[in-house]
Amino acid sequence: MKNFWSENLRIIRRTALCIIFTLLASLAGALAAEGMEYVDIAGNDGRVRHFSRLVMGTDHLCQAGWVDEKQPEPSREQVYAVLNEAARLGINLFDTAPIYVGGVESTLGEWRAGMAGRIADGSFLERPALNPDRKIYALSKGGFPFDLFWLKELPAGCHSAETIGELKKRGILASGAADWRTRNWPLKDVPPGTYLSHLYCEKKLMIERISAELTHTRANLKGDIDIYLMHRDDGDAIGFAPVQRAQTPVARILEAVSAPEISSQVRIIGWSNWKTPRVDESLRLAEHNKKLARPMINSPYFSLFEMSGRTIHALGVQVVHSDMMDPGFQKGIKIMPYSPLGGFSILDKPAPVWENAKKSAYDKHLTGDPYWKNVYPAIFTPDNEARWYRAVKFLDHFNKKHKTSYTIDQLLNAYVLAHPRTDMLAIGAITAGQVRRTVKALEMSKMLSRRDLEFLYSGKIECNPEEHLKK
Repeated sequence: MKNFWSENLRIIRRTALCIIFTLLASLAGALAAEGMEYVDIAGNDGRVRHFSRLVMGTDHLCQAGWVDEKQPEPSREQVYAVLNEAARLGINLFDTAPIYVGGVESTLGEWRAGMAGRIADGSFLERPALNPDRKIYALSKGGFPFDLFWLKELPAGCHSAETIGELKKRGILASGAADWRTRNWPLKDVPPGTYLSHLYCEKKLMIERISAELTHTRANLKGDIDIYLMHRDDGDAIGFAPVQRAQTPVARILEAVSAPEISSQVRIIGWSNWKTPRVDESLRLAEHNKKLARPMINSPYFSLFEMSGRTIHALGVQVVHSDMMDPGFQKGIKIMPYSPLGGFSILDKPAPVWENAKKSAYDKHLTGDPYWKNVYPAIFTPDNEARWYRAVKFLDHFNKKHKTSYTIDQLLNAYVLAHPRTDMLAIGAITAGQVRRTVKALEMSKMLSRRDLEFLYSGKIECNPEEHLKK
């Protein structure tokens, strides 16, 4: 009898402990679900870093006229307030570039240097569990093509014969330009979206070009470059249209960024706007040659609004709904999409209404605005208009069903985050309020089912009309 009671007592204790641990795990999960999430990525130094799943983009933080024509350039204090709120809520990875508007890469470097101590002791954070590394990480970019629209001249160097021929054919470059490898040539009537690749060259010159970019970025950031992306794959464009020519082999580019001159200055390398076959090839090359730096991040365009045959910028590369629903897509690399709907949406002009945004974009398109001239035909299509109105109706139904009050920008971000292959998301919030709303989109993304995503994208309902709102 004594053994009987002893055994039962052990079972009761074990059961009680299991229940307690289960409750604690559930509580921890609930707390994590309320805020920032983190993605583990190993650097080429062997150290694993915990990066926030939302990556704070800075391209428009210092830009005047972005919300409307009368918007002044934000002050340094206003920019710092947005960055502070992102850090307070657990965002620890900040996306920048030396070509971003208003010299924001330098502004970010100054802010990061001043925040190091406040982040390290944890008291600045909304909750102690946030930002487990207690670091502010920086992601920057290199490999930028020459922008001939702004340069107004052809820089001396290694350029493809196909592109030189096309420039001459259009009268942009003088027909007699023969020694363009050793001297600059003036250009005339250069259309916006005309770019020459920085990566079309031999490995030695590529290393020199990227190293020069790195020197500027290191000075701007006043600290480590944690992630460094080649911002475009090799390619040329004239008037936003890609020039048809052979690309620089992936192996040569990977060998260049793996060279000590570059790899010793950054912790993680990756790609931005690279097509899937070239991403996959880079992973295979790194797998078979351990001397090569392994690409860890790819950043393509992805949103509910699919780009038409025209991209929102020259040489842009998108992935689509079916790609991002496939767990095996670009397997082996973290995918960090960017979108014009992240945080601050191109539709928020001055409010998220399709007709207003379309008219504003069309007016700027007609004036030849270098950005909106391209965005208008890329985004404002009949298919995307249908997706917009479907999202508005879905959101109303969703909020009533769940007794929530999510906004349309949160739904657009949650849509991207809910896809199986979205590891991270670059966002473009430009106010502290937009940062807070975007962080809450992580919560909403967990409530969207695969059927929800399919319905938002295509309008297809696999069951009865109410079923798309069920898990």
